[in-house]
Amino acid sequence: MEKDNPEKRVSARIEHRTPVTLEPFEAGVLHAARMQNYSKKGLYFESDFYLIPGAEIYIGIADSPFASEPGVYECYRSVVKWRKFRENSFYDYAYGVEILARIARPRQPGQRRDSRRQSRRSCSIPTLIHNKNREIPGVIQNVNPGGVFVQCSEKPSRGQKVPDNPP
Repeated sequence: MEKDNPEKRVSARIEHRTPVTLEPFEAGVLHAARMQNYSKKGLYFESDFYLIPGAEIYIGIADSPFASEPGVYECYRSVVKWRKFRENSFYDYAYGVEILARIARPRQPGQRRDSRRQSRRSCSIPTLIHNKNREIPGVIQNVNPGGVFVQCSEKPSRGQKVPDNPP
């Protein structure tokens, strides 16, 4: 029995390779990834998109192994538990996520429209906003030549300017 579960996990991993889409929590930008395996409460995928452990994301699975029948698209709210850099691999990063909840999505991946004049480049970069002698932690979610979108744990004061080069 020990050789069936050498990592001594509570739930065994089951191989299931399928394309998935990643969507940073409430950001609305999709990224390609490839699921490698799953367990009762989580999954392992690889992607070139840089996520930080603790980040909440949506994972869209076109052929969800959790669905009652094959070929069903499902979306899951998840939290990134770990990240490892992959050398000599098609993707740069490997991730383990914990599934928090299955969610209803009224659309299929890629149907969101963006009316911006300049396209956004998505990312997930930890940052600090210096706001009235305080530092507010946040994550830069996307950038374009006109600015950045920073998701913060709290809102900066209204009208507060974020300096280009903080002190």
